[in-house]
Amino acid sequence: MSQTSVKRGSEESLEDKRHVDQPVYPKPLPKRDISYKVDENQFTMAEKAALRNAWRLIEPFQRRFGQETFYRRDGKINMSKLHGHAMAMMKLMGKLIHKLDINLQFRLALDENLPNHMKNGIDSSYMKMLASALKSYIIESSVIENHKSCTLTRALNQLVQIIGDYAQVHEARKRAFSVALRQTIMGSIDSPKSSI
Repeated sequence: MSQTSVKRGSEESLEDKRHVDQPVYPKPLPKRDISYKVDENQFTMAEKAALRNAWRLIEPFQRRFGQETFYRRDGKINMSKLHGHAMAMMKLMGKLIHKLDINLQFRLALDENLPNHMKNGIDSSYMKMLASALKSYIIESSVIENHKSCTLTRALNQLVQIIGDYAQVHEARKRAFSVALRQTIMGSIDSPKSSI
């Protein structure tokens, strides 16, 4: 009888030890997959990583990407102007990719580029077309052949969409500001005349 009571006592003590060994607090948090959570610019963590990794491969060849995008053997094209525009767009895309994590710097990088285009009368559809052409060339290039993925394609599409949409928003903001400015000026001109 003493042997069974000893066994029961040892079994109970093992169970008690198991519960005592595990901490009550802090409890382990459940694992969450944050790779599909989108940020303010609608990029997921996986898309940001894909853009950064691809851009590390593309960056040394920026000049070539800018030049070969619009190269045609049969027609006469002003290569220097097209190359300059493509290089500027590649630099903008690179700057945006480097500033993906900080939304304010991302928007400031867009703000630096757009006023010159708007001032010179370049349409936002042209900017979107140029960004789309560069995106297509980047995706088809041999430089990132082993790094192509749906995530990278989706991220580049989102980047091109942001560039095009931001140009349209900036244009609308400029129009709204000019209308408000005209109304303010007209209101200030009308009010002194009516008081005289």
